[in-house]
Amino acid sequence: MGDSVVHETASCYAFARFGREWRLCMIEHPRLGGELVPGGHAEDREDTLTAAVREVLEETGHRVRLLPPPLPEGYPHSAAPSVWHVVSMPAAADSRCDRRHVHRDHIVVGVVDRPFAVHGTPEYTSHWVKRSALDRLDLPEDTRLLAAELFGVIDGAAALRPRPAVDEALGAELLRRQEEDQAVRLVPVAERTPELMERWRAVDEANTAWLGEVIAARGWPGEALVGQRAAGAAWLLAQHADRRPDFQRECLELLTAAVTAGDADPQHGALLEDRVLLAQGQRQVFGTQLMQGPDGTLVPHPVRSPDEVEALRAAWGFEPLEAYIGQVSAGIR
Repeated sequence: MGDSVVHETASCYAFARFGREWRLCMIEHPRLGGELVPGGHAEDREDTLTAAVREVLEETGHRVRLLPPPLPEGYPHSAAPSVWHVVSMPAAADSRCDRRHVHRDHIVVGVVDRPFAVHGTPEYTSHWVKRSALDRLDLPEDTRLLAAELFGVIDGAAALRPRPAVDEALGAELLRRQEEDQAVRLVPVAERTPELMERWRAVDEANTAWLGEVIAARGWPGEALVGQRAAGAAWLLAQHADRRPDFQRECLELLTAAVTAGDADPQHGALLEDRVLLAQGQRQVFGTQLMQGPDGTLVPHPVRSPDEVEALRAAWGFEPLEAYIGQVSAGIR
């Protein structure tokens, strides 16, 4: 009889791409001990999907985007985010119930498109773990088993569905605009006249306005829609949309979602992440944005975690900072 009290709970297995590798968000739970995926009780009149998103935000500071369970390859319809599994788990007395009871746990799977963006003050310490680390962590066995299974399916679950038809005309226009963008930027510094700088401004403003129209009509122009080269051109136009910071932030959200879906280059997401962070007065993550140091040489703008930046650059396929600075310095001489 003591287990007849049932509480509705939600647990979220939240994944993020670190370069081209998936990692899973875990929290260190001070009361229960060990590590867990984020989750908790649904509040009054709160559905379990909403509860899962709220718990991830409160416990980790991350905004998670829930996924539907995988459908067969080629399935023609879009699926909505939903609960993947429902399990009943015995629970000891706690602050919500003074006797043994049951948690009816609604398990959902989601993605965090920007794992370095933290919103609010997290309730717990959280970190991102690789598949290879699961066996070394202090995890409940059910969490370990399900996490290992989900690592095997997350790539397909997060993939772009349905894939759009290729738009060759849009891809060609993106590449044309990329050529214009680069033509003004590749002029040597000594030859940059006021007329050129005005042309530079006009090209950026025209490209930004045009990209905004494309996004409003078609969404982010990713690799499936326009091909790999043209998708890179879309990133470049967003990278140079500095005069419209609100739009540039919108592009970052769309581009990082495309990276999660395997529809954009992870390095492009990292480069735009650093650009937007600096525009917001924050420290960058990957050290991709450089400035002149006191002695006139190029140095990175301040980075968030100097001790981790080289490991992060390696995970995203960037060269070490010293080599990167040398390449950029050679290119601007």
